[in-house]
Amino acid sequence: MDLLTEYSVTQEEEAHESLDIIEAILTHNEDIHLVFSHMRDKVWFTNKRIIAMDVQGLTGKKKSFRSFPYSKISSFSIETAGTFDGDSDFKIWLSGAGLFEIKFRKKLNIKKVAQFLSERMLG
Repeated sequence: MDLLTEYSVTQEEEAHESLDIIEAILTHNEDIHLVFSHMRDKVWFTNKRIIAMDVQGLTGKKKSFRSFPYSKISSFSIETAGTFDGDSDFKIWLSGAGLFEIKFRKKLNIKKVAQFLSERMLG
């Protein structure tokens, strides 16, 4: 399968901090649980899907949004950072679509994200 997209995130944010950016594309009863960002790009984990935003151009007015429903995730893997690694890798395989990868800065809790995703897929 091909790599659909890859994001790098360096910090976790509070859900309310960026609600105004995606509230227009959230569905009824969709709540944000986790938010991670790197400069202008963001990845939201809601109770229904993962939404990734890639900000493009110098002005940042052009934004690309990708939506990954949990129902389409066939599997995922985490690779924690080692002693000399700067990033942890989080890979998600989407049924019939490909691979979505997020690189987490070492200081972020990638296991928290894995637990959240496991609850969505199995719970």
